[in-house]
Amino acid sequence: MLVNRTLGKIAAATARRTKDASLQSTPAMRKLENGPGICSKIYRTFIGPWFFRMFSGPLERWQHACLTRYLREHGLLYDDLMSEREPIVERALEMLPEDLKTARFRRITRGMHISTLRMYPPLEEQNYDPFVPYLAPYIEEAKFQLQEEEELLGYHPQDRRIFCGGTTGFGDMEPGMHFLTSLPNLYGGATGNMKKK
Repeated sequence: MLVNRTLGKIAAATARRTKDASLQSTPAMRKLENGPGICSKIYRTFIGPWFFRMFSGPLERWQHACLTRYLREHGLLYDDLMSEREPIVERALEMLPEDLKTARFRRITRGMHISTLRMYPPLEEQNYDPFVPYLAPYIEEAKFQLQEEEELLGYHPQDRRIFCGGTTGFGDMEPGMHFLTSLPNLYGGATGNMKKK
């Protein structure tokens, strides 16, 4: 009886120590409880806002302006730049109404033609917002459908494709990805409107 009691006390003490140890906060949790360190506070207070104001913000605005100009000069919308070989975009394009499909195809064809000729449309035709997300609701629906199929089938439908390889043999996975063909216009890229006076 005495041995059983002693063993029981040892087991209870061990369990109590294990429980206390398991309830203690981890180093990562203690770091979160203590809040950001002095270096993080200095960065967030002084360096971060200054860096964004002087470098990051103007760079992002410049990139956005360049992209807007490129899209307007070629008569494209931002969603037209999405690759049809992405599974989600492919599914979304299948769900597009016929008029949106036709308009997208014509915009891309016209953009390629404009890029080849290096002749941009007149400025009054370039006055539109190229960031209208016409494909966004269909992409959300495509994501939902693919997720549902993956849950029902037990595997991702795109994993069962027979072949989805490169197109030029240079290791690219979609047209225009290789460096020799990736520029929007190889000989007149970023030359601006040729008809400007």
